Amino acid sequence: MEQTVYTNYWQNRLTGVKKEHGSYKSEEEAVNGIKAWWELHKEDYPDAEYNRTNTGALEIIYNDDHYFYRVEKRKTDKPLPKSNVKLRNKNEVRSIREKYDLHEEAYLYEELAEPYRDRLMLAMNDGQKLLQYTFDSEGRPIRKLTDK
Repeated sequence: MEQTVYTNYWQNRLTGVKKEHGSYKSEEEAVNGIKAWWELHKEDYPDAEYNRTNTGALEIIYNDDHYFYRVEKRKTDKPLPKSNVKLRNKNEVRSIREKYDLHEEAYLYEELAEPYRDRLMLAMNDGQKLLQYTFDSEGRPIRKLTDK
């Protein structure tokens, strides 16, 4: 069944880099996801500009004109990712830490304090994606587990 979703992208005008952050049921949820990302990174942009493009996308320009977020409305037949996650047990966490030889400053999602997990879920809106990353002690992603 086709549905409308709102997807966040971070973009850099200088390099052309475009990174998808997550997809949401509403534009308001997508904007809240961006704000949750800023909170995790201890960033605040009270003077951010919210501009509607000719195509209907919402661009959030912050910091300077080179970096912005774009919320695009699109149709898809695929369901949104689940915004909850089944936490891995202690043995699974220990096994993953050993497998990837994680240093003590790298945390798996389950090892983070609940407020950071909540912010991450708002920012990425994909429980399975969250299990693929390591984080610092304040919930900021460090790297994907598969990256070396």
